[in-house]
Amino acid sequence: MPSSLLLGALAGAAHAGEFMDVWVTTALEDTNVRAGPDDYSPGPNFVMRGNQTFFENYEVRWTDDISQGHLVLYRADDGFFPNWWSEAAFVLEYTPYLNPDKTRPGVFIRDDGSYVRIGRTLPGDEHTISITGYAVNASRFRLGYSWDLAYGGREIVTPAVGAMPGVRVQWQKHGSYVFVGAKSAINQRTEEEWQGDRNATYTSLLSGAGLNLLDDRFKAEVGLGSFQQGQILNVRDTSSPIYGEMITALGTSAQLSFRTQADISWIQSSELRLYRNSPEFMRDTYISHREVDGFGFMVQAEVNRLVHNLLDPDDESSTVLEAGVAGDIQTLWLFNTTQFFADFVYKDLPYIVFDVPGITSGTAISESVTWTPQLYGRFGISHFFPKAHVTPSLGVGLMQPAAYTTSDGKTFVQYTARDKEAVPDNAAGAYNILGSVLGLQVDVTPSTVVVGELLYTRDANQSRVTAAEGGVRTRVPEDPNVVNALGFNLMLRAHF
Repeated sequence: MPSSLLLGALAGAAHAGEFMDVWVTTALEDTNVRAGPDDYSPGPNFVMRGNQTFFENYEVRWTDDISQGHLVLYRADDGFFPNWWSEAAFVLEYTPYLNPDKTRPGVFIRDDGSYVRIGRTLPGDEHTISITGYAVNASRFRLGYSWDLAYGGREIVTPAVGAMPGVRVQWQKHGSYVFVGAKSAINQRTEEEWQGDRNATYTSLLSGAGLNLLDDRFKAEVGLGSFQQGQILNVRDTSSPIYGEMITALGTSAQLSFRTQADISWIQSSELRLYRNSPEFMRDTYISHREVDGFGFMVQAEVNRLVHNLLDPDDESSTVLEAGVAGDIQTLWLFNTTQFFADFVYKDLPYIVFDVPGITSGTAISESVTWTPQLYGRFGISHFFPKAHVTPSLGVGLMQPAAYTTSDGKTFVQYTARDKEAVPDNAAGAYNILGSVLGLQVDVTPSTVVVGELLYTRDANQSRVTAAEGGVRTRVPEDPNVVNALGFNLMLRAHF
């Protein structure tokens, strides 16, 4: 994403100073009113967070019932030399401790993209070249365009690393741009001739370009990256010639976008932008509703392909290249204050587990394993009543989950990179998942809303272990009250 597409916060003009970007939510929730503690559902409470259907929050890390914020110390200056300028921000993200078993005063604090940027304005309107240095955490600098599909953050390196700074050089004119950048992390590395592990540099290289046409109504974007992920260590003999071989990933991305008019903002995740405190990026309210005069339409289509070298599951003396593919089509129709969206998402199994990397760390998927990709559609409609300050909404999604079946006939659903579920024994395969959410938002003030949501999810892939005759342990379908989860959210939410 172009680094000039930045997230604004704070009302009032300023080129330097401190500002906060804060969400505070009090929520009464129940993930499943039909289940109880015996089914690991605690009942209505103000503690648990993250109650959502599978298709919500596609462009953000956090669910909307989480309290979290950013403290940003920002400064922008004109240079001592003509046409030069700089900006910098110290960005801290903080969230309360959310584990209900360890609730205590305090917050979790981490850097979320502190940066310093030096630029020069070139001849021509909005024609610049700049260099951005990410001081501690460059995870906002990654490839891909939808947050759920984007890749190349700190999580691509394994074992997990802390700091991952980087640098990015970019040329930009209006919405067209070209960039190249690099990131690095320090992680342990093992070599046969070493006595124990040693620190070594893991490097990521990223590049991309975008072309803006038709008076900012059409965009074509591409990205290319290389990432050192980790090492192949899951071999039985450390004298193997591939023991310690570096796992190197290559990623390619492309997106095409079109909108009927330039005042329909692109669908862009705030997680992929820099924080900036500048008049042109600020607004006097945090409550916003998409609306146009008459009719408007937008479509964005993305495809990403990742490939890396992993241990051959059928031959421990060699490696194989395993590729993962993901993509989406996001559409938006606007009729005055009525909004309708229809999105389609595809992620194959190697893409979902790419950051692990692989189903088994460092090992490719065996040919004896059969698998299906994750494929789902999500549809939604909402209407904003300006005089009443009320917005009812409805969303529905149907997913074919990513799943794989081993050579012994066991089937597993892979929800995320590290979250999977064994389906009931004797099932024909994975079941499709249905999700829906009915919501109502009332805008009380420019900073505060009241939200009510009713959520329903049917996931028959859930199972539990039971002892059958003879002591044989088998997986049987979960209780219908668990399979058919009916939950609700009642939220008081402020953004300031």
